[in-house]
Amino acid sequence: MQSKFLVALALIAAAATATYAVPGGAGSTFRQYGPPVQLGGGQARTYVVTDRKTGNPIEVGVALDQSALDSLPSSGNLGGGGHEHYNSHLLKLPAGHDTPYRFVELNWNPNGHGAPYAAPHFDFHFYRISLAERNAIDPAKPEYATRAANLPAEEELPAGYASSHQLLNLTPAQASVPRMGLHWVDTASPELPPKNQPFTATFILGSWDGKVIFDEPMITRDFILSQRGSTTAREIPVPAARRYRPAGFYLSGYRVSFDAQSGEYRIALTGLSRKR
Repeated sequence: MQSKFLVALALIAAAATATYAVPGGAGSTFRQYGPPVQLGGGQARTYVVTDRKTGNPIEVGVALDQSALDSLPSSGNLGGGGHEHYNSHLLKLPAGHDTPYRFVELNWNPNGHGAPYAAPHFDFHFYRISLAERNAIDPAKPEYATRAANLPAEEELPAGYASSHQLLNLTPAQASVPRMGLHWVDTASPELPPKNQPFTATFILGSWDGKVIFDEPMITRDFILSQRGSTTAREIPVPAARRYRPAGFYLSGYRVSFDAQSGEYRIALTGLSRKR
């Protein structure tokens, strides 16, 4: 049986890389972009913001130009494992960045994932593993069930996060998604009971074979578009784990914003600091 990730969330509701641009200037930070890919009627690309004084990354994100949110497909080109009807795009990160992330998988879900995540939305998977490792998460492999059942150590997951297999009393293999593994959700998220607020943005983790393998802001198209008229961009805090693998610069929160000067919507992992 394939992943029941969307069913789990429904039940909860019911109960080598090129660098394309390095803007200069005398500021305290600089922004470096990865190569663009086509998305909708425009483009998407990754970026990393670095502190000039320390050389440390302080933000990593995905920038969408204004046309990227237009002319999006109404159906998907992939399916199965609880993530039916999505369009997937692989984004390379800028050359020489010093974050633990290896690439970003951006998914457009025109039909959502079922309640409470039925609204058209994007998944931004910031992978901590290589593309080859990600592609090896394959149900056809004989070791699939064993690796799915190898969960991260408790200290590598924030308090309050629960996996789809735990929520539905399934085996980890039954709940895992091909090329993604297990999904973990913060049970205090406002779209879940007891708050039951409309879904706009939430933060998910992925795990496989004993490791947390991606950090994922999941955000509706409408919420991204709404940032164009916003005068302030608020960082949404993410609970910290007690240990990180590999050690490196990890987020304290994430932010959705619109930059009028560049004409970009930005989905960012923010407040990067060195963690072990």
